[in-house]
Amino acid sequence: MEEKVFPILLAMKKTTLINNTPITFIKMNSQGNEFILIDLAKEKLKLSDNIIQNIIREPSDNFDQLLLIDYETNSENIYCKIFNSDGSRAFQCGNGLRAIMLYMNTTYSHSNIAVDIENKKYTVSINKKKEITASMGISRAFKLRDSNIQYLDSFEKQNIVVESINNPIEFYLVELGNKHCVIVTLCTKDEKDIITKYFDKHYSNLFNLEFVENPKNLFKSVNTHFNISVYEAGAGWTKSCGSGATAVASLLYGIHGNQMINKIITIKQDGGELTVSKTEDNLLLTGPSTIEYEGKIHVY
Repeated sequence: MEEKVFPILLAMKKTTLINNTPITFIKMNSQGNEFILIDLAKEKLKLSDNIIQNIIREPSDNFDQLLLIDYETNSENIYCKIFNSDGSRAFQCGNGLRAIMLYMNTTYSHSNIAVDIENKKYTVSINKKKEITASMGISRAFKLRDSNIQYLDSFEKQNIVVESINNPIEFYLVELGNKHCVIVTLCTKDEKDIITKYFDKHYSNLFNLEFVENPKNLFKSVNTHFNISVYEAGAGWTKSCGSGATAVASLLYGIHGNQMINKIITIKQDGGELTVSKTEDNLLLTGPSTIEYEGKIHVY
């Protein structure tokens, strides 16, 4: 199988991984969003697609995403590829960005980095209190027409009828690296399970699903605190999703416009609270991350 490598690997001496070679990884946690991080530059490794999939299947500990990072020596420019726990690709991860920042700060004392994910660059910083802020870019509204994406100038409430649920399910579609479906119909646990199965069947791995638990507050500009639960594409239910929190906040900024200038939005999930703020051309996600332990994976 042809090996897929990061651009900078071509200029650096790397070891091609063979079977049964131990790989050092760092287990990280951003408010219950679990990561396995592998530092390809430090380990001097390049990984084939087959080896990456074997790594994903191997860990005995649960994780949501695999983060593969690479960089040139002493550089603050990081290349990253993200894989979900089912082996599919992710194209953005706010909690993962904060995990990478903490790792680079702990390992190399960097306080600012730029992370390139699929040719999109995200800046991340950490302060003395270990509060980590990631630039998430600007969201885009869209809708689907016969499975084709149509971008919109403003957010548009949409709905679907799901069998065995009495009322239509209302939602907004938000693109922020990954694609998000922000559901603004208050749902029971059973209804959430039905909806996630519906989306898995009809839109496999296309959307992260954000269920807003206090949806009426979205339409009142005085409210800046929201509770959400998130079903991640390729990973399932998670205790925290940074890009999901940012997608919900961006919807609030989009609906209320100038009424939300200089307001910080707090998003609470099972794993804790994240805050989102907005500049003219960026959404900023702030929250913690932790390093749990270092381990080794033997890939066969």
